Amino acid sequence: MPFEHHRISSHGVSLHCVSCGEGPAVLLIHGFPQHWWMWRDLMGRLSDAGFRAIAVDQRGMGGSDIPPGGYDKKTLAADVAAVLDELVGGPAVIVGYDHGGGTALALAYERPDLVSKLVVIEYAPPGFGYEFGLTAAPGNVNWQLAFFTQVDVAVSFIQGKERELLSWYFWHWAHNADAIPQNDFETYVRQLQKPGGLRGGFAHFASVFEDFDHFKEWQAAGQLCMPVLGIGGESAAGAYISNGLSALAEILTTKVIPLSGHWVAEEQPDQLAETILEFIRPKS
Repeated sequence: MPFEHHRISSHGVSLHCVSCGEGPAVLLIHGFPQHWWMWRDLMGRLSDAGFRAIAVDQRGMGGSDIPPGGYDKKTLAADVAAVLDELVGGPAVIVGYDHGGGTALALAYERPDLVSKLVVIEYAPPGFGYEFGLTAAPGNVNWQLAFFTQVDVAVSFIQGKERELLSWYFWHWAHNADAIPQNDFETYVRQLQKPGGLRGGFAHFASVFEDFDHFKEWQAAGQLCMPVLGIGGESAAGAYISNGLSALAEILTTKVIPLSGHWVAEEQPDQLAETILEFIRPKS
């Protein structure tokens, strides 16, 4: 399956994107510590089903630039809007995973004209669940959400130990700890090891305090009107995904993927593809 690589400029930031297939557009937004590579299996399935799949590397990650700022979800949504304007010229289905789910939600609020349907995977917005990961408490295994907000400190502790970080990261949120193939693991390590790689990734976490304010403003303005699908892995967000999205989405469907942790695209690729295709296919 041929992938086409693109460079899109958004307010002086060069964004790397990859596309394949023809048909209605589905734009995919990754989370941390991944980039467009996590979507390649799903992109092939979407292409085979008659869709054009587009995966964007968010600023600071993958093949995109690593600017010093602009990591709040509102700015990231403007980046995605620039990609859609350039490659699609109209609305698309938007799929966001992990922090990419926050970007997808921000785009739906800021540019609803560009979002026909919205899929949010393994993400609870600040003010609607994310904050519990920032709080020290028994059983809270997501301590890194707070630690990574202190970007300089986090980089100083972890630089040179990117492999150790990802070994723990992929293990602690997995239902099947062997779901990430070794070649993929090495690809993600290499991206974090490049100059600025850790800083660019951690900047997405550090924006959470701006994001709190933005999501509060968006929620006060009213619920999203387009259909929204929330997906959680059984051993990660699970059914809790509905708690984080019900206040924001007027038309909400949720799905828990069995035998999956946080890494749904790798742990249960067939179920994820079937769930998304069922949601986005035109109803007869």
